[in-house]
Amino acid sequence: MTCTTRRVNALRTACAVALLAPLALTTARASAPSGRRAEATAFIHELAAGKFAQAEKRFNSQMREQATPQKLKGLWQFMQKHFGPYAKTTGADKTNFQGHPMIIVHTVFKRQTVGLAVFFDHAQKISGLRVVPIQ
Repeated sequence: MTCTTRRVNALRTACAVALLAPLALTTARASAPSGRRAEATAFIHELAAGKFAQAEKRFNSQMREQATPQKLKGLWQFMQKHFGPYAKTTGADKTNFQGHPMIIVHTVFKRQTVGLAVFFDHAQKISGLRVVPIQ
């Protein structure tokens, strides 16, 4: 197992514990994919800018209970510790996970590019966040 693989596995575990415990995905209503892409990308940019309280406002009630601004700050610091300083986002893809829509934001850090999968509920609020590999 390489050092990078260990980092990704550790980050996935941390994200699952910190953010995904309450994840309850619902069927998303039809909306313009570009709207979700823009929303997900704006969320990542808020994290990168240290605007954790503003980013938390995008969450549904379940996520707000589990992912406080302080936890978001810790998660972002953890990611930068393992992947290096944040550089930029390079795009976003709409896809499905177990039949539910999600947006994967390609997020470039100094040492690695990762996908940050942002899940939305039926009210277009963020209902989950997960680190995923991108090719």
